[in-house]
Amino acid sequence: MKNLLKFQILMVVILFGFTQLFAQPGRGLNRGNITRLYDTKTVETVTGKITKIEKAQTGYGRFSGTLLTIKDKKQELKIYFAPDWYLVQEKLEFKKGESLTVTGSRINFQNEPLLITKDATYNKKKLVIRNENGVPVWAGKRMGPGQGRRVRR
Repeated sequence: MKNLLKFQILMVVILFGFTQLFAQPGRGLNRGNITRLYDTKTVETVTGKITKIEKAQTGYGRFSGTLLTIKDKKQELKIYFAPDWYLVQEKLEFKKGESLTVTGSRINFQNEPLLITKDATYNKKKLVIRNENGVPVWAGKRMGPGQGRRVRR
């Protein structure tokens, strides 16, 4: 009887270990660090030329995001745009020197100003990234091609 009990406990521990080993993170950035930093009280609109295009870690390891630097008349500002998979889905590819208008939440991230995109206009296309509360349009949806909202013209 003791051996059966030990075996059952061992099986429960092994099953629990496997579920933790293969557990997947939450869906997209809706539960990620960037979304938690979005502040509806600090929303503003900026227009400038793209000077730098980088990849940013989203806190989920398997998805990177697009981090742009734009220069307006006053300063250079980093813009966290969206996960790369979402931009591929929307057929949106940024190029240095192009003009970009972004509305988003300006926060202080690692002692630097950062704008978290709510919506943007690029090459005469308007793309909505987040709703009025800062929740990404892909929140709660399956990630990848065929999901999300389309570019508005």
